[in-house]
Amino acid sequence: MRVLVAAGGSGGHVFPALAVLEELRLRPGVSLGWIGNPQGLEGKIAESRPWIEFLPLVTQGLPRDRPWAWPKALFRQGKALERATRLLREFRPDVVLAMGGYPSVAPVLAAKRLGIPVALHEQNAIMGLANRFLSRFADLVLLSFPKTLGCPRTAKTLVTGVPVRPEIARVPKTLGEELLVLGGSLGSRKLLQAILEAAPGLSGIPGLRVEVITGRAGDPEELARRLRERGIWAEAHAFTERVEALLARARLVICRAGASTLAELSSAGRPGILVPWEGAAHKHQEINAEYAAARGGFLLLRERELSPSKLLDLVAGLWEDEERLLQLSSAARAWAKPDAARCVAQALKALGKERS
Repeated sequence: MRVLVAAGGSGGHVFPALAVLEELRLRPGVSLGWIGNPQGLEGKIAESRPWIEFLPLVTQGLPRDRPWAWPKALFRQGKALERATRLLREFRPDVVLAMGGYPSVAPVLAAKRLGIPVALHEQNAIMGLANRFLSRFADLVLLSFPKTLGCPRTAKTLVTGVPVRPEIARVPKTLGEELLVLGGSLGSRKLLQAILEAAPGLSGIPGLRVEVITGRAGDPEELARRLRERGIWAEAHAFTERVEALLARARLVICRAGASTLAELSSAGRPGILVPWEGAAHKHQEINAEYAAARGGFLLLRERELSPSKLLDLVAGLWEDEERLLQLSSAARAWAKPDAARCVAQALKALGKERS
């Protein structure tokens, strides 16, 4: 069977796609491809994995705040559709897995033009605009949340959860000793600023060590230096693929509420303070966070309530409360779906068999 994944734009799309490809790689007779931007995160991921055949395709979404630019963007999407059709004809996939967002539009439409089955994955608790459009062309819509808002009633659906790599589910249950700050692959200036401003108070917590992933939101060396000046042992990195190593060292996590981040934290059993990004499309991070907090494992701190004093109070209150942290850890693992990648792989295999 030949499987082609369409994913790009952010880690929230890219890493679940990678988890599925790694699961499929374990199965005999499967050829794997990835269509996406060679300059994007997906290009860097595929380049380091020679067992993935990468099909370069540059696409562009509609700039929502600049409607006058839509005609040019639509023209480029038309060009991308023609190129995607050529690439799919050359790769000859039996099934296409699209992870959503504008990088999936041209590959999905090309697949339907060629009669290739399409599985569409929605990571968040509310379906994104691109996926709402693409769902009418999908043979199967894979969901992460049982009740995904915006999903058409006519769509054939299967709840799989968000695929995570097996290394994350194997993170030891014993909590680490670090406060981990994650802003997502794009980063969060507000989280970084809040940590900096709370640092003088955080430095009074015995043994506190901080590790930060800045994404594109700040200079990691500068951030680490400023935290150390405020009395905190700190390390910062712009990006790492080895999320499992970060989670293994974590005692508590402060993070945004993208679905991929929540899936990784719950699979690893790491308690977290969720600060959903208010600017996320359709407020999907807030809906994700409300769902996760209601099931345990996480505390919800809305962005409009984020302040250095509030953050300090939450961290200080939890840090020495071993019983509370373990309760949160157990609750997080209870609703995790560590077998999501396997479920998606099985669904793709079934779709591929239907075609043959």
